[in-house]
Amino acid sequence: MSRVKRVLVTGASGFLGDAGVRALIARGFEVHGTGRGAAPDLPGLVWHPADLLTEAGRAQLVAAARPSHLLHLAWEARPGLYRDSPDNPAWAAASLDLLDRALASGTERVLGIGTCFEYGPYDGLCVEGVTPCGPATLYGQAKLAAAEGFAAAARSGAGVAWGRVFFPFGPGEPAGRLIPALIRSLAEGEDFACSHGGQLRDFIYVEDLADAMIAVLDGTLTGTVNLGSGEPQRLRDIIGSFARRLGREDLVRYGARGVSGADAEPIIAADIARLRDEAGWTPPVGWAEGVERSLAWWRSRRAGATV
Repeated sequence: MSRVKRVLVTGASGFLGDAGVRALIARGFEVHGTGRGAAPDLPGLVWHPADLLTEAGRAQLVAAARPSHLLHLAWEARPGLYRDSPDNPAWAAASLDLLDRALASGTERVLGIGTCFEYGPYDGLCVEGVTPCGPATLYGQAKLAAAEGFAAAARSGAGVAWGRVFFPFGPGEPAGRLIPALIRSLAEGEDFACSHGGQLRDFIYVEDLADAMIAVLDGTLTGTVNLGSGEPQRLRDIIGSFARRLGREDLVRYGARGVSGADAEPIIAADIARLRDEAGWTPPVGWAEGVERSLAWWRSRRAGATV
């Protein structure tokens, strides 16, 4: 009889963490979680309150959970705060210490979650180990520092991977991000000011992302891997997909807002050859259905509103 895999998910109360926990439970994993927010009310989830920015918190968490697998998502990720948060370097150090403690305790597989903002400006799809890394934000710099430590562990023979996430969307997405802000504005009959919309971006539905994370975590792939759809779209088309379904294309004001830095980059999108070929992943939901599910979730959240 095979042993049940015990997965510890950090950041389990966040946007990505919640999707990951639900997917893991549905697949029969024993799931332990920790996070900044309250414990999600999910049957099958064992919750461990822990301050991961303290050595004692990390040590107690690993000792209590005794994971065979670790999915490390915890980081400062609040919209408007995360890119320049002074806590970013502390999260990098905490992530590397957590990795060391997990491996020392016998954890067999570890997936740390990074970001596409570890890459520098590039004129094509981002390819692991090929596209230059040159992050322009403190967030990207700190994530890259953690990525290098995870990659070193993988090169030493440990079952460690680092996933660079591109642009997730879907149920539970924080209100300050593009798609939730768009839906709220259009649902309330307000103009939505945005950039020119010509930038190419790789948006991935959050349940597809959760499926991709599990494919890597429960597989044999090591090192850095892109976690995206591999199908870049213009922001104008992404915004338009939602606006058309809401019947309020007239409220979108393209070019009314200037952008700079990473937001102005012509393309930020993933080459997902490693994810597809080595982890055997294909998206179970996809963009169009993801849009419909996202809108259905937001409709259910806006009681009494016509969305």
